[in-house]
Parts: sequence; C-alpha cells; structure tokens
Amino acid sequence: MGRIYIDRYTGKLERTDLYFVRLTLKDGTVYEDLEPRLLFPITNHTMFITLLDSHEKELGFVRDMEEIDEDSRRALEECFAEYYMIPKIQKVLKCVDKFGTLKWTVETDRGVITFDIRNRHSDIKHLRGTSRVIIRDSNDNRYEIPDIDNMDPHSAHLLFSYL
Repeated sequence: MGRIYIDRYTGKLERTDLYFVRLTLKDGTVYEDLEPRLLFPITNHTMFITLLDSHEKELGFVRDMEEIDEDSRRALEECFAEYYMIPKIQKVLKCVDKFGTLKWTVETDRGVITFDIRNRHSDIKHLRGTSRVIIRDSNDNRYEIPDIDNMDPHSAHLLFSYL
C-alpha cells in the first residue's frame, strides 16, 4: 500500500495518547497508534506531516494543516505541543566559558535552567532571515530564543559574543 494523503475529504485524525493519533478514512478503515511527526519541526509547524505506524513506516501524510478539519488539526497540535516541547529562553542570566565548554544559566518559560554547550559554532544557530535562535545543549536538548531583538540588554550582550 502506498502513502495515504490526508485532507478534510479523505480522513479524520483523533488524538488517542500523548503522542499518538487514530486515522479514520472516509471508507471506514481505521489505523491506530500512528505517530505524527513534522518533517521540518524548526522552520515549518503546519506543513509536511508524516504519520508513522508502529514499525516507523510512513502510512499517511498531511501536506498542510489548513487542508484538514479543525478537530484533526487540534489533535496534531496537541501531539506536537508534547513531542516538540522546546523551552523558550526569555533571559540569559549567566554564561561562563570554561575549558572550551559554555555553561549557560537561562530563564525559560519552564523555569531557570543551566546547561552546557560543547561547540558554539554548531550548537547555536541563528536562523537565516529571522530573529530566532535555536540552541542545542550537550545532552541534545533544544532551546529557542523566539526573538533576539526583544531580549533585555544584559541577555543581548551575553548572546552577541556567541552569534
């Protein structure tokens, strides 16, 4: 069987668990325990969504969330909010460079966090054409600065030397 393209005319998605959805096609066929994943999670939150079965094989595909019904869109958004939970950095409190490793203490929308960055050149990404910055720590956790232009002066000063 090939890939099933999902839109409001072909099927409906329902959230069944933290990261899983059920796909019900218009002909009554039901597929359980599908994992929705964004193909471009950093740059595009509404398009190119794959639905993986329990063997991690693609079963379905949503080209654009605008093409599915409101309940299906809400189910996907709820799954993504859990799966792609990326803390948003609001302030940089401290940044210490010790033996080539940066130790950052930041205030996020989830509280104060301290983490290490091994390689400032590959782990701090200023997304081209935007004011967004994505940071990856030494444990592969990701953090986002949604708009570096709106950071407080102290945070902006600390960030500037690493961008």
